[in-house]
Amino acid sequence: MQSFPSPAALAPVDLYMLRVTAVPSAVSTIGTWLAERPDTHWISALSGASECIVELFLEQEAVGPFLYGELAALEGVRDLSLEPIFEYYRTVSGWRPDVLTAEQYEALSPSELPHFATRYAELGKSRLDEPNRVFAELLRTNGRITIEELAAGLGVSKATASRRLEALIADGAVYVRAVLDPASLGYPVEGLLTVRAEARALEAAGRYIADLPGTRWAANVSGRILVQTATRSLAELRGMMDGIAAHPGVTGVDLSLVAGIFKRSTVAYRDGKLPQPGDEASKAS
Repeated sequence: MQSFPSPAALAPVDLYMLRVTAVPSAVSTIGTWLAERPDTHWISALSGASECIVELFLEQEAVGPFLYGELAALEGVRDLSLEPIFEYYRTVSGWRPDVLTAEQYEALSPSELPHFATRYAELGKSRLDEPNRVFAELLRTNGRITIEELAAGLGVSKATASRRLEALIADGAVYVRAVLDPASLGYPVEGLLTVRAEARALEAAGRYIADLPGTRWAANVSGRILVQTATRSLAELRGMMDGIAAHPGVTGVDLSLVAGIFKRSTVAYRDGKLPQPGDEASKAS
């Protein structure tokens, strides 16, 4: 399991979806560079075009310098776009593949509250105070840190560290999720869907998509619904797309298969693989 603090609980940041088009030979280098940044959550290479797609958070004044100072200077970059994530319908914390029943999933972990990510300040949540910022920094540095290590780092008892973690999770300031390759559960086909819908139907379509077992992540990005999918086969993915296309108000569904992963849930891949707990590489991310 991986724990990490909500960026909005630490600083006045906004969430964005970045797409970087590059010459094919540069995609891997650019994806790896982006994965090393602490302000990126997940990064994939897509097959529909020579590009990386990136979920990241930035303060408003950092947008220009990042795009046209740092990123544009990388060799091989052809084009880039940055769009705001308005709302999450599902994050990977709430992925519910057809492995367990709904009751079993609920027993393991309560339903997620994805709206905390984009509405943290709007919901009246305060940014973390200094003791909790220290706590959050320990999580950010090593999301797989144990309660014993947290307690030692804070100089408190394990019971106190555990209570503080539970309180931060309940408040939406910290997320907990299993970081894994869907293929390990029998879902090797990963894709990115772009779903267009009439404005009046967008919310209902987003909620419908979020509840599909093939949906790992879904969000309103600049008025379109982007969806990370994981399915057992291309045929299953096609069936999922057909169902979405038939939903009231949906006007189009586009697909790009995922061709490579550089980062999942703040954990950077090393040599094309997800680091395992205890690896030095996983702590470095």
